[in-house]
Amino acid sequence: MAEHEFAPGLRSRKGRPQMPPEAQAIADELSRRAAQMWAESDGELSIAEAVELAAFRMGAETPQTAISQEGES
Repeated sequence: MAEHEFAPGLRSRKGRPQMPPEAQAIADELSRRAAQMWAESDGELSIAEAVELAAFRMGAETPQTAISQEGES
């Protein structure tokens, strides 16, 4: 497996509003955990799945994009 270098917060945020420090710390931790899970999965997880799993484990809610269940409005 190729080595992946990861450093939370280094991605360009040009043109995006600043996050409060607490929110940035949570986002960086989520990103770090997801990248670690993805790298350790040996191709069994997509990066999106790794992010969802990391968020679940952190107790954070992720946006639901699936079609709503029957009977819900």
